[in-house]
Amino acid sequence: MNRTNRISTTEIAPPQTADIQKEDQLALEQRLYEESLKVLDEGQVLTGVIVAKYQEELLVDIGGKSEGTLPFRELSLAIDPKALKVGDKLEVMIHRIDDDGALFLSERRARALKTWEKVIEAHERDEVIEATVTQVVKGGVLVDLGMRGFVPASQIRRQPVGNLDELVGKRLRLKVIDLDHKRHRVVLSQRQVLEEELNAKKQELLGTLEVGQIREGVVVRLAEFGAFVDLGGIDGLIHNSELSYARIKHPSEVVKIGDIVQVEVMKFDPEAKKVSLSLKHALPDPWVQNADQLVEGNKLLAQIVKVTPNYLPVEIVPGVLAMVPKGEFDPGAQYSPGQEVEVTLLTINQSTRRITGSIQHVADVSPEEIADYAIDDGATLGSVAETLEAP
Repeated sequence: MNRTNRISTTEIAPPQTADIQKEDQLALEQRLYEESLKVLDEGQVLTGVIVAKYQEELLVDIGGKSEGTLPFRELSLAIDPKALKVGDKLEVMIHRIDDDGALFLSERRARALKTWEKVIEAHERDEVIEATVTQVVKGGVLVDLGMRGFVPASQIRRQPVGNLDELVGKRLRLKVIDLDHKRHRVVLSQRQVLEEELNAKKQELLGTLEVGQIREGVVVRLAEFGAFVDLGGIDGLIHNSELSYARIKHPSEVVKIGDIVQVEVMKFDPEAKKVSLSLKHALPDPWVQNADQLVEGNKLLAQIVKVTPNYLPVEIVPGVLAMVPKGEFDPGAQYSPGQEVEVTLLTINQSTRRITGSIQHVADVSPEEIADYAIDDGATLGSVAETLEAP
């Protein structure tokens, strides 16, 4: 009985441990090899290492049973072949596998595929993409995203672009406005980015703008009646009367397009988004600057501003007007705007900033009588301002 048990035990004895390990190792290697062949397939994107560099191509190890060939023509424009060296890593796509197992790789196709995924993601998230202009084509420009993108000329800036060739080599901030999934084509817009940024600035400015503030702006347009200033998203108007203390006929006498100016906010309508500005309030006050000349009895060379039957408005120093009432100039004389005359300052009211003067002063008539006469005659200083504003 014991002998039978011993034979039975010998017949079913397990194989040696070393044999099991050897068989397992062979099976594992075979499985890994077969899996490696399955993994490498056309269209896959992998990270490889340059193992050799030739005149027109690279040899790249992508972890397969053999290295792949990467021709220089399959490098994207962003990569300079001269700068590549053995040991550098590249992300490549398996472009083609020949029947004999030879692998042909493409870096530019891999980049384009990865870029397409990023473009889709940026479009879904409404994100800004930066890209460099590479070429001018009919209707717009091409940009390098890692793949080609098209920006129509109308979508480059808020204003029309003159010479598109000047944009080549420059970076644009873009948003995707159209995708062709079948052809992997993308249309982009920088104008949309600029307009969204401008609207954000407008909203921010509307929340902080107040009457009396001094703001910096840029002169963007001139009209017969004044100058328009961009405050950083909102345009404000400086009327001619607020451009200078001196009288002017056209805003070009004081400012030009592109000038950076310090202006005061005079009026502000947040609903209509209309802002009235003043430049002269930020300028030196001529009443203060010429205080030593603005003295009763002083004689100054002045320039006639306007001729009326009852009074002559004259500019005694730049930015300061005086009224010469009827009786203080020769009604028979021929006066004309711009003519220079000598004026004697008769009365000066600093609080109202009103001055009366005389071209031919009669010594025996007191300043009080002159003022009373001017008022009786209807030639008030208040009416002078109204008359000066009339065309």
